[in-house]
Amino acid sequence: MNEIYKFPSGLRLAYKYSPAVRSVGIAVMTAVGSGNETAKNNGISHFIEHMFFKGTKDKSAFDIVEYVDGIGAQINAFTSKQTTCFYTLSIDSEAENCIKILSEILFESTFDKEEMEREKGVVLEEISMCEDDNSDVVLDLLAEGYFGKNPLGRTILGERKNIKSFTRDDLVEYIGKNYCAESSVVSIVGNIPFDKAKSLTEKYFEGKFSSNCKRNWSDVRHDTQKSALSKFKDIEQSNIAIGFPAFEYDSKLTMAESLVNTIVGGGMSSRLFQEVREKKGLAYNVYTYNSSYVNNGLLSLYIGTNVESVKKSVDCTLKLIEDLRKNGITQRELDRGIAQLKGSYVLGQESTGVMMRVNAKNVLFSDRIFDIDQKIKEIDNITLAQTKEVIDYSYDLTKASLAYIGKEPKCDVSKLI
Repeated sequence: MNEIYKFPSGLRLAYKYSPAVRSVGIAVMTAVGSGNETAKNNGISHFIEHMFFKGTKDKSAFDIVEYVDGIGAQINAFTSKQTTCFYTLSIDSEAENCIKILSEILFESTFDKEEMEREKGVVLEEISMCEDDNSDVVLDLLAEGYFGKNPLGRTILGERKNIKSFTRDDLVEYIGKNYCAESSVVSIVGNIPFDKAKSLTEKYFEGKFSSNCKRNWSDVRHDTQKSALSKFKDIEQSNIAIGFPAFEYDSKLTMAESLVNTIVGGGMSSRLFQEVREKKGLAYNVYTYNSSYVNNGLLSLYIGTNVESVKKSVDCTLKLIEDLRKNGITQRELDRGIAQLKGSYVLGQESTGVMMRVNAKNVLFSDRIFDIDQKIKEIDNITLAQTKEVIDYSYDLTKASLAYIGKEPKCDVSKLI
């Protein structure tokens, strides 16, 4: 049983009954992330996510985690470009205790000034940790170049100076403007009856979010422009990222795009992995992935190689893309991609943790709950013509952006593509 229930405030409940398991996953997702920030407050969505765990009126930060551990549950959160999500996983008998603690951290957090200062140090260390992972940094640099002034080009963690400057008033004001009932979803998946899921959501969440925030929820569509950014660092591996246009969230070609991604760079049997790594030995790590947003999308291609092989690895990749644009994918690849996609979606159905997040995002941005039978039908109906449409749109080198981090190569990085 799948169901969406809308409360008078505008808050929505996304519900999926899974009687074959003894667990319940509860996610609270709201439509705010780094893509909604300005240059001045970039990083505030993620910092707020941290601060919701730093103490409520009745519980200290330790009390919160001790409480969750004491009932054998898990609690966590994440911030993305367009969402912030808080979630728990527990045995079915502890569902109310879990939804209660989620409600407490979201509506009763005190944002103590001393805790804020300590957590600023934690987030600054998180930024430092991420800066040491150049394979991640190059993808952030790619987003910066590809999206330009669009907020989607900013990092989720934000700028150090911003983190240091945030005040309690900044957090409270931001939450009041962005954590709204009409842009939030409570997603409950697992062994719990619908009536109980509804009554718990009503008891702990209905009427507690801000309402009618009067925020413009329509995210600005980005017009792609070619760019090339580089940072030369004395490190052993050269990190190359190439970005292409991709379809927006919930596009009619989303599944065809996922299939093409699987064939081109989505696994060990993909064209990129086989050609760049296995046959030519030019890179250890090479892959592609899609990022779909409201009104926007980015297809990222990553190559990790040595400085001597930078041009060779990019040239090999560009030759593969040229062949892809000219000849498309084969029927055999289409059949394999369909099988891979169906397998990943069906296996994902067995995880309450996966499904609570999938349902939350689906309802949040499309007002539809995930339907596995409909999804399989959609995958089975992917055609070679659709994949050609995806290839023509996405793998367009005239709209490609490049980012590079590593030792300065002999070639001109700005002219690699």
